[in-house]
Amino acid sequence: MRIPLAALPILALLTPAALPAQDKPQDPPASSGWVEMTPETVAAVTKGLDYLARTQSKNGSWGNGAAPVATTSIAGMAFLAGGHAPGRSRYGDNVKRAIHFLLQRSGKSGRSKGYMNEGQQRGAGGSGMHGQGYAVLFLAEAYGMTGAIPDVDTDTLKEAITSGVRVIEGSQCANGGWNYEPNPSFDEGSVTVTQVQALRAARNAGIKVDMKTIDKAVEYINKSTDPNGQTRYSLTSGGHTSFALTAAGMSVLNFLGLYNNEKVKKGCDSLLRQLPGAGGNNPNMGAWGGWYFYGNYYATLALYQTGGESWRKWFGAMRGDLLKTQSKDGSWKNAESGQYGDGFGTGFALQMLQIPFRYLPIYQRPGD
Repeated sequence: MRIPLAALPILALLTPAALPAQDKPQDPPASSGWVEMTPETVAAVTKGLDYLARTQSKNGSWGNGAAPVATTSIAGMAFLAGGHAPGRSRYGDNVKRAIHFLLQRSGKSGRSKGYMNEGQQRGAGGSGMHGQGYAVLFLAEAYGMTGAIPDVDTDTLKEAITSGVRVIEGSQCANGGWNYEPNPSFDEGSVTVTQVQALRAARNAGIKVDMKTIDKAVEYINKSTDPNGQTRYSLTSGGHTSFALTAAGMSVLNFLGLYNNEKVKKGCDSLLRQLPGAGGNNPNMGAWGGWYFYGNYYATLALYQTGGESWRKWFGAMRGDLLKTQSKDGSWKNAESGQYGDGFGTGFALQMLQIPFRYLPIYQRPGD
């Protein structure tokens, strides 16, 4: 899922039927007077998950064939974000089928072992390592939710995640970044972020990960970020900064606890200046800002970790924009969905809306 250099700029009032079989997520303290999960949000989530469930292909994938590994992983994460464990709960079968699809895509031997093959048609230039990162993230989160999945061999799943981690570790560039393919000859920021997220998820699930790989990647993102908090396309070639790259970089640094880093503070402040629907960050932007779902997903993660008034301001605007742009059939069809299929945009949109559920480790803050 290559994002080209010229284009790129990761429950209040709920009815019982709307809740998955999990504990009720906790809202912020009542004294804040602010509710994250409104009835309208819950209705949009239910509608969106229903759309994904009925549009999943027979082979367990989503998308238009351009980036099936990435799109399936992103859509699958939307179900996990709602607490739907594989093989259990309302959408558990959809999650299980997605896992089977990805396991079939995972190389079994030789140099391809553990590599989640996107196939020949990848859209927007192609990037197998974006898919690799999202697939390892999804499989690790599913594995972490439940060690035993009906009709999924636990050892096979663990081996696929472990082998996927080894592919990521083995293809890291000397400067800490990653390339569009598992070839350490170039580095690019949006790819690097997906690999860090995947490695952290795998480690959280009990899979052995070389911490030196993560440390080098964090240093890469830190070096790629200017003093003003803007993250660049590549540490090797430099290039432009952008909203989406900055959002991705800040989400990783914030996720790893670097809250007091001056770059992170400035970077998150710059994201807040581009609130969704405010004219500078919307689904009708041109090539430089057209990565609406990718950019806003990482911005939402970053500002969730920031918390406080920054989170309330961002999520209120983000939630409003997503509720306004959801299609009648439950999908989100703007921006990147045209390139990768509705599962791409819908999966990212649903993850953003469900962050307040706090079911997954990547959607949790210290103290949650």
